[in-house]
Amino acid sequence: MGCPLNPQPFNWDVVIVGFWNRAILTPNGIAKRLFKLPEGSGIEVLVPVNSLEPSQVKHNGIFVRVEKRQLIIGTDKPSYEELIKVMKTGCNALQDLPETPVFAAGFNVRFKIDDYPEFEEITQSSIDTQISDAGYEIVSRGLTRKIRRQGGILNLRVRKNEKDEIITELNFHRDSNNITDLINWLSISEIELRNEVTQILETVSLRFEEINDE
Repeated sequence: MGCPLNPQPFNWDVVIVGFWNRAILTPNGIAKRLFKLPEGSGIEVLVPVNSLEPSQVKHNGIFVRVEKRQLIIGTDKPSYEELIKVMKTGCNALQDLPETPVFAAGFNVRFKIDDYPEFEEITQSSIDTQISDAGYEIVSRGLTRKIRRQGGILNLRVRKNEKDEIITELNFHRDSNNITDLINWLSISEIELRNEVTQILETVSLRFEEINDE
């Protein structure tokens, strides 16, 4: 498997695709319905300088952003423990607004890796030589796989960006317009999530050190 790597978790979030009503999911509506806070509780509202972007509502390190056709819920601290809280917040949205037409839900686990010795080996293809021989410069390369998982799909992507960073993304995606299906998809336990991510990463020779949730 090689030496343990040093992962840098970033941008772990939940995305629920649907026609979310911004008139209902105002900052106060988000505080009440998603965060389950009593009226008058303190929340943080972040308004972007670019007025075309939606604002974010934050509480205890968890943020919510309501876009035209998706609800995005993320955390300032990407860890398994915090992602479970984010998924519970997503379940609150589904349970409290059952009349919302929904189509899919997913959660995302992402890492940056400084060094990955096996990267060239697992992404090597004869097409790279053909591209280079034709005079083109490859600035990014990667590996993408769709894996069936419990009625949904695990999208695995490993790529090297222009900064030579290895980006690993695991997108756990479920298509359904049934709220119960999506709630069940987002109700994975912390230990199950941790074990599944570890198993997938080790399968593709990404043997990470244990991530500290503290």
